[in-house]
Amino acid sequence: MARARWGILVVPALLYFLSYFHRVAPVVVAGDLMAAFAVTAATLGALSAIYPYCFAAMALPGGSLADFLGPRRTLALGGLSMSAGSVLFGLAPGFGAAFAGRLLVGLGASVILIAGLRLAAEWFRTEEFATVAGAAQSVGSIGAVAGTTPLALLVEQIGWRQGFVVIGAATALVAIACMLTVRDRPEPSAARPRAAEPGLREIIAGIPGVLSNRHSWTVCLISGGIYGGFAAFVGLWGVPYLTQVYELPRVRAANLVGLAALGLLVGAPLLGWLSDRLKRRRLPLIIVSGLNALTWLALVGPATPIAAGFLPLVCFLIGLGSSVVVLVFAAVREVNDPRYVGVALGFHNLPTFLSFGLMQWVTGLVLDRHWDGALVAGARVYGADAYRAAFALCLLLAAGAFVSACLAPETRGRNIWSAA
Repeated sequence: MARARWGILVVPALLYFLSYFHRVAPVVVAGDLMAAFAVTAATLGALSAIYPYCFAAMALPGGSLADFLGPRRTLALGGLSMSAGSVLFGLAPGFGAAFAGRLLVGLGASVILIAGLRLAAEWFRTEEFATVAGAAQSVGSIGAVAGTTPLALLVEQIGWRQGFVVIGAATALVAIACMLTVRDRPEPSAARPRAAEPGLREIIAGIPGVLSNRHSWTVCLISGGIYGGFAAFVGLWGVPYLTQVYELPRVRAANLVGLAALGLLVGAPLLGWLSDRLKRRRLPLIIVSGLNALTWLALVGPATPIAAGFLPLVCFLIGLGSSVVVLVFAAVREVNDPRYVGVALGFHNLPTFLSFGLMQWVTGLVLDRHWDGALVAGARVYGADAYRAAFALCLLLAAGAFVSACLAPETRGRNIWSAA
């Protein structure tokens, strides 16, 4: 049983790996996209923001689908949508088709983690959930790493268009494998009989309870504050910042941005395991969100850019601080009705990906406002002051996440929801 329950997550983990790859891929080809479609930073930010807006829009519907259709079907449908969107994006003759491709990718990716964690909720105990969520984030961070340096190398060899077509084909194969191999839950036994499953009407009726629960908002705003900055750096502006301010080659800049994904890879499972082991949620939330705010302060506070020698550490800490989201997955489940796990996990995506999407667009607006007119190969080039102004928004959100962490309830690794 122990081997089976981890094994059942392998193919969903591959889908989550690919969803994270799709999430960060625009950061490597940002310059190519600006030149190919003749767009500004704000327009590119809006294109990239389609992905998180899909997550926000699908937050509650996606969780309801995972509860109603079951994780296996939800995962497979999400994977096929990502595949179609990636191929369309790679073949896009104009900006409109590229927009539609990213829309399909975002809609498909929006249900992958929710459905994967819904699957884990059937196979793992509540006190193990943060560990599983940490492992999931590690898989996602590996996908983020693959979406930086390996994608940069692939783009150098075959071009960005062919690269996205290849990625789309690989995603379709994994989606089909998911449909064929995944089981939604263990077989019932005398020790663990199968509980009655809520119908769609009951699931929908449970949504207001999640929305009106103040603890839902307190813990989920932590992710919203932290992930907006992480996504803006890793998902869009990290590579341009390093190439334009520090004049690094694209592959070297992608390597440094990959360190942020490595920080998430290391921090997520460690933090999830420690939290489950110590049965503490609130204190780790406070410590790690505070570390995240201090990291952004290091990028924004000095009057001149920090020394290049500190860049690897700063990039790593951006990812390490972002690993706190694994505790939010556990906490939002523990403060809500256990009958609606998918709805609660889906709700987590609402503030998180609204922040993600808005930060992609707003940071682009800030960069354009501070643009001095410089162009290289048809793409805009921004100075250190422009990036400092954009990253100040990341610092502001990180500070808000720290305040939310201080207000979060302590669940001690158990469900504290009650009908009252």
